[in-house]
Amino acid sequence: MLDPLDHLSALRVFEAVARLGSVRLAAMELGVTDGAVSKQIRSLEAALKAELFIRGHRKLIQTETAERLALSLASAFESIARSVERAERAGQRDKLVIAAPSTFLVRWFLPRLPKLLHRLKGTEIDVVTWNKDTVATDRSIDIHVVVGGGTVMPGAARHVIGTETFGPVASPSLLPAEGSAEDILVLQRLTTAWPTAMWSNWSVESGLPLPECGVQRFERLLFAIQAAEAGLGAVLAPGPAVWDALAAGRLVAPLGLFKREGNWALLWRTDQTSGLHMSVLRWFQAEFAASEAAALELV
Repeated sequence: MLDPLDHLSALRVFEAVARLGSVRLAAMELGVTDGAVSKQIRSLEAALKAELFIRGHRKLIQTETAERLALSLASAFESIARSVERAERAGQRDKLVIAAPSTFLVRWFLPRLPKLLHRLKGTEIDVVTWNKDTVATDRSIDIHVVVGGGTVMPGAARHVIGTETFGPVASPSLLPAEGSAEDILVLQRLTTAWPTAMWSNWSVESGLPLPECGVQRFERLLFAIQAAEAGLGAVLAPGPAVWDALAAGRLVAPLGLFKREGNWALLWRTDQTSGLHMSVLRWFQAEFAASEAAALELV
């Protein structure tokens, strides 16, 4: 079996070429010659016994094997970079790396980050977008924000910060003042390319049938929620992503937000537990409760 450590340089070169789409650009980033890059790619292809690029006129096209490898390597090198940075800063000052889904970060966490920094007084916080499964061997992330069922990671502790809720929301401008709560279900349905069954799953969980209506898909849930605020239709959204908008009156949830069996939680390795981690946990729990209460007053 191929030992990746024997080909680490070639893998680094390959990741740069795949990401930048060019041998020349990769050579410039790595500070080597075009020929050196090409030689490393050929060496890696020979070791893998697989073609990584289809070479056309002034263009490299990744094979399916290359696409899968590049995706994995990008995450791995990012993790290595964060780990090295943590080692460089060791002993200088406290620092936390917090990872969470992008929609949660933009819609809930980042607006509150100044408050957390003030609470921790001097602790640096790096924020990382994380929409994948947690990885036990990735020590570069101090705290994962997770949602759903009991996310399990060997050697990790899971601390609940709030209940998982979901529900349809829309701009109040789209709904008649004297209408019924179910009117939101006849609005254009805003959804994501993946997962494709969000609305149908919610219909089963809530017991409310979905009438025929137009559908518009977006690449990310974050985009669909922004589109809902702009008045393009109704979106099915998790509570933390819309609590602030509900409290401010930018969105309404006439059917309410339905509780699911899962919950929101913080996940970290048990060997990392510290007073700093527990302070962050207490802050999350308090802010979650306060922001949900403010939103539910108007639901």
